[in-house]
Amino acid sequence: MNKRHHSYLLTGFLVFALASTAMGQYYENQAPEGYSMAPPFEHEEYVDALPSVNADSSWVEENVEETESVGYQTYTIKKGDTLGSISKKFFGSTQRWKEIAKANGISNAAKIKVGQVLEIPTTQSEKGQGTTYRQRTRYISSPPTTAPAQAPMNSLPLPPVTQGEDAVLYSESGLPQIILPGERVRRNKKDDNHVAFNGLTGLVNTFAAYPLGENMFSTAFGMVWNKITRRDGERLENGEDADFWEFPILMTYAGENFEVAFKLPFESYDVFAPITYNFRDGSDSGMGDAQLRLKFSSQNDEMASCLGLGAIFPTSDITIGNTENNNAWEVFAGLSSKRKEGGNIHLNGGYQAGDGNTTHEGVFGNIGFDYAPNESFTFMGEINFYNRINNGRSTDLTLGLRYHVKPGMSLTLASPIALSNDMFFGYDYRLQGMLQYHY
Repeated sequence: MNKRHHSYLLTGFLVFALASTAMGQYYENQAPEGYSMAPPFEHEEYVDALPSVNADSSWVEENVEETESVGYQTYTIKKGDTLGSISKKFFGSTQRWKEIAKANGISNAAKIKVGQVLEIPTTQSEKGQGTTYRQRTRYISSPPTTAPAQAPMNSLPLPPVTQGEDAVLYSESGLPQIILPGERVRRNKKDDNHVAFNGLTGLVNTFAAYPLGENMFSTAFGMVWNKITRRDGERLENGEDADFWEFPILMTYAGENFEVAFKLPFESYDVFAPITYNFRDGSDSGMGDAQLRLKFSSQNDEMASCLGLGAIFPTSDITIGNTENNNAWEVFAGLSSKRKEGGNIHLNGGYQAGDGNTTHEGVFGNIGFDYAPNESFTFMGEINFYNRINNGRSTDLTLGLRYHVKPGMSLTLASPIALSNDMFFGYDYRLQGMLQYHY
């Protein structure tokens, strides 16, 4: 073969190679979708699923990583909801209730209330669908056909929403939930009434027209002290001295529109008045006059009125002073305002009578005002008037303070100042204190 034939043959081979290359590129660009002359190539795809352990054999996981995008949306608690059921609603499992509790600063899961608005930590891209975990996975061939298995539901739901202060007992070890009903009654400040030193609902010595409260029982212990400064209106001489102590025990029961009060005082006198009273050692102590009162009330949201009857039973234990005492009875009436804000005004009076009772027989009248600036304190002011037929007259200005220790319990302190006083044992001022608890 000569040189010319060799050059023709080499040129033909070159032309054939170039033509084959051009045709391969043409068919590759014109191949139908899903078909390729090249071997399968790897590509990435995002799958909204948890890592699968039951994937097909062709499923190849490489460079697995999880990303999370967290946002918030709100949910209003409905009756019967628990943090566990809310977690189930948003995340498909009750196990993530702690995330909801942490996001809302809830330390006790049993104390959530109907109507409470919760913030749910969810994804910003899919509000209301819970937190979505995205798994970036490389695979060859087809995606897995086996769905990821759900987490086992082996935990108990949290306690349901309770009303008031019901106690809820529950356990994560499989024990059933137990709800102990028993909502504790909380009284409003305007209904948190307390008793006066005569046992009836009121201020210091002025009683109120409304009762203590429906089916309420009160027990109170008081103390009264004053320095005796006169006898029958005549002042003690220099060097003479006298003291009076009273320790009343008060028991009160109230229904919806009535009230029963019992007062049993323990009294003590210590009198040294050799000139005005002819006593060098006038010490005496014993039970004072027992008193029983019954009050009937009529009331609305703004006003209350009452009528009452009482009985006085002298014990004759005290022999000092005026001892001509017999049983006595009394009738009284009262009128009180019931303002929702500000203070209340009270007006009451009565008449006491008895066969030969010189200690109590006469009339009395009181006007009082109370104001509660907050839930802890109540300020009280009164004018108290007494006119005893054979025991003298007195008019006192009484200023008092009541400290509400807790609902139902109070401490009352007062100082009646005598504006005028010519009673058998007169005083310039008194000190009064009382601890009361109702339930």
